[in-house]
Amino acid sequence: MSRPSAGNWRPRRLPASAPPAALKPWLDEPGSLTARLRDLAGAQFNVQPLEQRWSKAWPDERRRLLIRGREHAWLREVLLCQANEPLVYARSVIPAATLRGPLQRLRRLGATPLGTLLFGRYRIIRGPISVAWLNADSRLAQRAAQAAGLSAGRMWARRSVFAIAGRELLVTEVFLPSLIRELNDGNASR
Repeated sequence: MSRPSAGNWRPRRLPASAPPAALKPWLDEPGSLTARLRDLAGAQFNVQPLEQRWSKAWPDERRRLLIRGREHAWLREVLLCQANEPLVYARSVIPAATLRGPLQRLRRLGATPLGTLLFGRYRIIRGPISVAWLNADSRLAQRAAQAAGLSAGRMWARRSVFAIAGRELLVTEVFLPSLIRELNDGNASR
């Protein structure tokens, strides 16, 4: 039985372990991770949608967004890639109440990066960034590994809540081994 993803999350300034030096600026990025990945990958940047559907959020996500136990949320999982090589697994949880009015478009993103919309179209408030050094048996690490076609292993992740006109959504980003290799090779000093 896999362990839930809860419990490992800490404020960015209080990590349980020290992340690799090359990854620190990425964990700390206050702006759009999509923009940073586009700078790295250039024209080879692409989004591979995995899941976009109504689903029950995981317990720690429900607590974070104050979603009642039986309520479903819009779940979006994607891989952010360079030339189809997955660099980041991203999971967004959007409560039904957030998807009213013009924000309904968040359900129809397809291969459009969520970051492009959040940081380009809307006036957002980003909550504090939390980080986790995920255990290989955590649900989140297993899902990210499965999505990227990898064996489960420990991975760094970050998450934060975004508010648009007072309506919240949770974005979690898992940094895959291919990104860390790219950063360690010195190809991404940005």
